[in-house]
Amino acid sequence: MGKNASGMYVIDEDYKIISYNLAAREIYPQLKRGEKCYHCLRNRETPCEICPVVNGIKGPKNYLEPGRNILRSVDAVEIPLESGGTGHALVFSDTETNDEISSGMMENPILMGIINVLGKNFINIYSVDRETHKVQVCRFQGQSGAYGEEGLRRDESYEKIMDIYIESSVAAEDRIRMHQMMDFEKICQRLTRIPQLMVHYRVRRSNGRIEYFYVKCARVGTAEDFQTVVFAFANEDMDVRYSEMEAILEPGGTASGRKLLIVVNDETDRKALTEHLEGSFEVISAMNEAEGMKRLSENYKTLSAILLDMSVPVCDEFQFLELIRDDVMLTSVPVIIITGSNRLEDEVRCLELGAVDFVRKPYNVRILKSKINNVIKLRESVMVLSALEYDDLTGLYIRQAFFHHAKTLMRFNTNQDFHVVVADIKNFKWINGTYGEKTGDQVLTYLGDTYRNQVRYGTVGRYGGDQFVAIIYGKKEIRMTDMEKFIHRVESGAPIPNLVVNYGVYENVDKTLPFTLICDRAFLAMKSIRDDYEHQIAFYDDEMRQRHIRNGQMENAFVEAIRNEEFVVYLQPKYSVETEEIVGAEALVRWKRAEGTMVSPGEFIPLFEKDGLIVRLDEYVFRKVCSIQGERIRSGKKILPISVNLSRASIHYDNMICRYVKIVEENGIPFSSVPIELTETAALYNDRISKLIEKMVDAGFELHMDDFGSGYSSMTSLNQLPFDTLKLDKSLIDYIENFRGQQVIRHTISLAHSLGMKVLAEGVEKAKQVEILRSLSCDEIQGFYYARPLPWENFETKVIRAKEACKK
Repeated sequence: MGKNASGMYVIDEDYKIISYNLAAREIYPQLKRGEKCYHCLRNRETPCEICPVVNGIKGPKNYLEPGRNILRSVDAVEIPLESGGTGHALVFSDTETNDEISSGMMENPILMGIINVLGKNFINIYSVDRETHKVQVCRFQGQSGAYGEEGLRRDESYEKIMDIYIESSVAAEDRIRMHQMMDFEKICQRLTRIPQLMVHYRVRRSNGRIEYFYVKCARVGTAEDFQTVVFAFANEDMDVRYSEMEAILEPGGTASGRKLLIVVNDETDRKALTEHLEGSFEVISAMNEAEGMKRLSENYKTLSAILLDMSVPVCDEFQFLELIRDDVMLTSVPVIIITGSNRLEDEVRCLELGAVDFVRKPYNVRILKSKINNVIKLRESVMVLSALEYDDLTGLYIRQAFFHHAKTLMRFNTNQDFHVVVADIKNFKWINGTYGEKTGDQVLTYLGDTYRNQVRYGTVGRYGGDQFVAIIYGKKEIRMTDMEKFIHRVESGAPIPNLVVNYGVYENVDKTLPFTLICDRAFLAMKSIRDDYEHQIAFYDDEMRQRHIRNGQMENAFVEAIRNEEFVVYLQPKYSVETEEIVGAEALVRWKRAEGTMVSPGEFIPLFEKDGLIVRLDEYVFRKVCSIQGERIRSGKKILPISVNLSRASIHYDNMICRYVKIVEENGIPFSSVPIELTETAALYNDRISKLIEKMVDAGFELHMDDFGSGYSSMTSLNQLPFDTLKLDKSLIDYIENFRGQQVIRHTISLAHSLGMKVLAEGVEKAKQVEILRSLSCDEIQGFYYARPLPWENFETKVIRAKEACKK
């Protein structure tokens, strides 16, 4: 049909098609004379409920034809028939703006996606950037009564435009509620739990007439990373008519087969609602929350929507919504609330818990069906379900789907013992880099198939990346010998040689725990052997549980400990090998709890390095040391350099250098009084670290390489990074009394001196070690032979006594 060409078919009083033109036949080839239009076009047995003839709608109305992305104007004109009586000519044509709309859709796949998610009956659609709150117009036809022309300026703030619209157009009775419901931040929070939601309100026209509208709010993207929110406005009455017209324009379309779950406490209401809906939907019902959850868990894949009656005790229905919200798979089924309440707080609470729409009692069946058809798209979208359910590569459940099915297994098998096993491929990045990503994918597919075939009683999922998770039930324990045999079979049949997979096992899980925590315990076991090349299986046990609890307690206590200055700086003296004078110190941190107990650095330092709290602790210690040095200067005392350790995490922390420079300047001390110690692993050379270290040196800091020789010793770091002092680790000093160990230290000291660095030996505990180090021209010594780490006051005393001893 050419541009603006009109299609037309004529029906008599019984809706039988009398005639049609060629344009109509081109669009709807199923048109047939003598057939009733609703049966011919839509395979219905009764007239469409919002047919313009049935409802006496006068004048053309615009509808977006599904599947074609074409906006058509449809008009029903009463005409006399040759056979007597009256009939109607249904005339449809392209609208004047159709080319512009179609072109915009073709050029904007994001808009097409938005329209597909929201539904095509929305004339006015706007997108808002989540970060900037700026508004962009996606489509405007001016017919839904959303914004006036004054609200269409691009790049205006959402808050400004929405305030103007609410105050100028929304009925006074609904304005306060509308302001609350359309708060942008609150909408974004709700959209992290559900894909979309609706807000209903009234508009008062200039002639005083009240019209009912709604706005659908939807995120574009996943709950974790969406950056755009779309707002689509529609007239309630036009929307009801559109739902039926959509079915007319979609030949063979039928509502039958869409399955609804109704949860209604009152038996009479439940039966009445079922009778109203059974002609259009397949209906299953439940009388309370417990039965409703059972029905939902059994049928969620085929359910299109849930109708939840709020007339039962409120807490029960809130609990039902909470249970759905906590299960990612169940949240894909939209919930419509039927309520007789006008309490705003109830409506807000339901929306926060994931409900997408409301129907107020007494309800109009026609409007109820329309609202169901509006939200039903959420469940009918294959993309929504498949994206949530299966991993494309392995065919296993993805993490959220696995959680759902695992919780369902546990919920309906309460008499069974459950075990969770997690798997992690060791060095998977190396596999991808060495063999290629195609082979890496083959490894993942192989493991997925193997685990699926192995688990007979339970289910398996891909947790993410190179990790898998399985839940197994039954009375049989998971034995170490069985696991070892299974691992051997897995590795011997792998697509690549020497495949290593680590496993964490949480046996007989505590079913009262959230399932994410259950998995965390299995992963905790697996992580305990991450750096262990002798073991591939670890079981979560009570010792691990106690350590986990202890770590959690330390993490929770950290902020309060910083605030109460429970972390105390100890100083370990550094001695000149030649004169045995104290020439400096290293700042070490101790944790003295408020009740007086001491926490070992071996406990809290590794923990804080893992969770990132070490960055704040590093700065805390640095501030304390700078304060000590500042006090010495103000007291007229000689400054001894006190070196401070800097973790790898702190090196990468934004603005670290600027912050440390500012602290030094605030205390009025020279930079040389607070040398920075970097471990060899933290200082491993790369461009970024090199630039950061150069900035530190340019600022005036001296750098010491700590723990040299404790692990992988890189000559590159010695060559490329401007260290002033090299600190030999205790692991080297322990072998200084044998020939080979002594030679390693001799040549290391010689190399460091030739590069212009001083050498300090750590962990010196014997007089013999001191004697050898002196013969090898080592510069400084630090260790228990001279002094253990001391509180500041004791260190001061130690310095005074050392001076007096040297004078004698």
